[in-house]
Amino acid sequence: MTTTSRADFDAAVADGHRVVPVLRELFADGETPVGVYRKVAAGRPGTFLLESAEQGGIWSRWSFVGAGARGVLSQARDTDGDRAVWIDYGLPVDRAFGAPMPREPLAAVAELYARWRTPPVEGHPPLTGGLVGFIGWEAVRQLEHLPEVPIAEVPVPGQALAFVSELIALDHRTGTATLIAAVLNDGEETSDVAWRDAQSRLDVLQDALAQPTPAELADVDLTVRAEPRARVEAAAYQDAVVRSKDFIRDGDVFQVVISQRFDHELTASPLEVYRVLRALNPSPYMYLLSLESDSGEPYSIVGSSPEALVKVQRGRVFTHPIAGSRPRGESPERDLELAEELLADPKEQAEHLMLVDLARNDLSRVCAAGTVEVTEFMQVERFSHIMHLVSSVEGDLRADRTAVDAFRATFPAGTLSGAPKPRALEIIDELEVAQRGVYGGVVGYFDLAGDADLAIAIRTATLVGDTAYVQAGAGLVADSDPVSEHVEAQNKAAAPLRAVAIANAMRRIGRS
Repeated sequence: MTTTSRADFDAAVADGHRVVPVLRELFADGETPVGVYRKVAAGRPGTFLLESAEQGGIWSRWSFVGAGARGVLSQARDTDGDRAVWIDYGLPVDRAFGAPMPREPLAAVAELYARWRTPPVEGHPPLTGGLVGFIGWEAVRQLEHLPEVPIAEVPVPGQALAFVSELIALDHRTGTATLIAAVLNDGEETSDVAWRDAQSRLDVLQDALAQPTPAELADVDLTVRAEPRARVEAAAYQDAVVRSKDFIRDGDVFQVVISQRFDHELTASPLEVYRVLRALNPSPYMYLLSLESDSGEPYSIVGSSPEALVKVQRGRVFTHPIAGSRPRGESPERDLELAEELLADPKEQAEHLMLVDLARNDLSRVCAAGTVEVTEFMQVERFSHIMHLVSSVEGDLRADRTAVDAFRATFPAGTLSGAPKPRALEIIDELEVAQRGVYGGVVGYFDLAGDADLAIAIRTATLVGDTAYVQAGAGLVADSDPVSEHVEAQNKAAAPLRAVAIANAMRRIGRS
């Protein structure tokens, strides 16, 4: 059992670990991730649920439930542009940063990460703390000079990263729950005080986990149809496709991704939407983030993304370009036919190759010379309702670079922008009517031990008040058909919109 002893804790403190995770492992094979989230997080701001399903809908080994945060690194906008905002949940901003907080939001992320970097500990779960949340699409303006700034219509900040204080790691292989309390080792408390505080916080988590909760039973009508309001008319989106093709024909770009937003009435809770989405569309990256703005307005991010932007693990950087898709076949024979059709499609091949080259170029900016390689090329990867062409590109992170640098080098994803990126971003600003918000950004974590796992925010709903916002796009090339690309964007938005509609119509049975 992985439980931190006092001797282990004292040794980590003496070794200068900036953040010391204190673990208590319990046998909890009867608990589910959703049930644990309901018990210990209950939708409080700064909490989260992260899950993963592999190909074929098989659930992955780990789920993570964030039960508390010391603060959230968010952002706001004033007359001088975007600025970082620290939302204090018990950790004052001067202690969080040890110096004045940088104004630029991404610079603040880098500073907070650098201040609390700590060596890895063997045998721990893959996530024991750090920064968990999202960085939205508009972060591109901190990385590229973009003269146009579209209007912001979705009322959420441009980023929100919770500095985790307590979480639970659920190991589905062993049936254990590891309760984790993160201790800040910056000399503000004695080791005795810090140890007692960590044990007290673990006791609170354990007591909450031990409480019985009523079953959440419901009648679910899977025939319910989503009825979203499109932000732009079909004709306007198709006109944007035509204008994009003009840019491509003129040599401005090879490809550009133009998206559109769909708004849907929301009466269900964020957790209900997440429960339905994880059942409808199990994916490698599933997430529920419960957050609030600096003015206290609550919002949630719910998603089921198939695609990572970048992953850093033990000094190795991974990216996983996905481009090209077909629906799953109704029979094994039809499924194979569709896969062969996908592999033979020259348009899909050209688009995919372009993104693989882009990924190699991005990784070369932060990886050691000669280490970037394509380890998997144009393979068919199957999910519950769709199959994709995927490749894998890897490299060794340079010693003078961090996981935050890896994010900056790879963001935004070529699958959400186009190529070349700088001009594609300008075209997106010109043709899309509003800011993208969370869509096209990333959701995931920066572990303070040096790792990171960041999903691209697609198949994602932003839930604010009585509205769910869902955005999706299509990768446009020279021979794109405007009507087909409009349908593709609608299809990509379908899963989260359907989850919202079904969750709205769910009828609870018994106590709620």
